[in-house]
Amino acid sequence: MRALCSVISLLLLTVPCAASCNLDNAIGYTLVAKKRVVGFVENDKRENSFSGCRYGRILLFEDHTGVRCTGYTYHYATRPTAYIFDNSYYIKLCIDGFWFEAAALH
Repeated sequence: MRALCSVISLLLLTVPCAASCNLDNAIGYTLVAKKRVVGFVENDKRENSFSGCRYGRILLFEDHTGVRCTGYTYHYATRPTAYIFDNSYYIKLCIDGFWFEAAALH
């Protein structure tokens, strides 16, 4: 029983740390939304997956909105949750502990 309690305690301590972004990168930004990423558009082709950002790629959210990537960060995930931060000039996304830079679609 003690071994089981130790394993459960260890899991509870490590899971939140692995799933979070360093919020030092969000100083000066405001959390404005939490959305599920369902795909992307690149070179006029839609993909129903997520493999990070490349400059110009449009990330698509479940609510039929999106953002345009302004940097490069590779990360593969299935329908991940994005925490969206804004400072009136730039957008940052926290997805699975990784930061992504983006801009609003016009």
